[in-house]
Amino acid sequence: MNRLFLPLIALLLSPALLAATECASPLRVGFDDWPPYHYREAPPPRVHGYAAEVLSAVLARMGCEVTYLELPWKRVLHGLEYGEIDVAMEANMNDERARYAYFSDPYNPGRTLLWVRQGKVYQEQDLATWLAKGYRLGITKDYFYGDEVMALLARYPGQVSAVSDKQNYVKLARGRIDGFLGDMLATPSGLGKEGMEGQFSYHPMVVYESPSYFMLSRQTVSAHFLAQFNQALAAFKATSDYERIWRRYTRVR
Repeated sequence: MNRLFLPLIALLLSPALLAATECASPLRVGFDDWPPYHYREAPPPRVHGYAAEVLSAVLARMGCEVTYLELPWKRVLHGLEYGEIDVAMEANMNDERARYAYFSDPYNPGRTLLWVRQGKVYQEQDLATWLAKGYRLGITKDYFYGDEVMALLARYPGQVSAVSDKQNYVKLARGRIDGFLGDMLATPSGLGKEGMEGQFSYHPMVVYESPSYFMLSRQTVSAHFLAQFNQALAAFKATSDYERIWRRYTRVR
């Protein structure tokens, strides 16, 4: 962010504006277990993660209290639609969700990368060229990589296999595939959980990018609150506190 705009943001987030923030009651934030974005860790039982910590910091700047409710993702979406949940994290935008929820400004680039064995160098600069060379690719079952990438994958049914993230880690370690597609934050977290950190690295190509947003229920949150939230989000992303959160949860530069 251009530092020349910071005084303006500070003015927009003056005490007079914050006093008018519409959050008299604790905001109910629905989440499921998806490290490193949002997850519960005990003891003591607290919600951690990149998205959760950014959201908590932004709402604290607005003078809002937060209650985190752990629910399956489908129930979170249902709660947003019917006003039982106020906020959801790490969401992708689509027309159906926009019918019942506002979307904040994007806060996470949501990059999907090609992960390969540590020390293995591929000269190809895009996935189409890489697949055309005959390399075998693992993808996550039921995950959507965008229309363009999905169409490309469909052209190589014999080279592309769709399994779980954990199965992709094992297959790449055993040389049964040459690479797999994985999220820039979730993949290092998953590898660490499986004790496989350091075995793989990412190719510099960005395969797919789908920014993430906070969703706010239209039943319980106003457009005025959304504007205040976006102002607070922009201000927080310009701070060293935000930079520390980002660096804590990502090893991808």
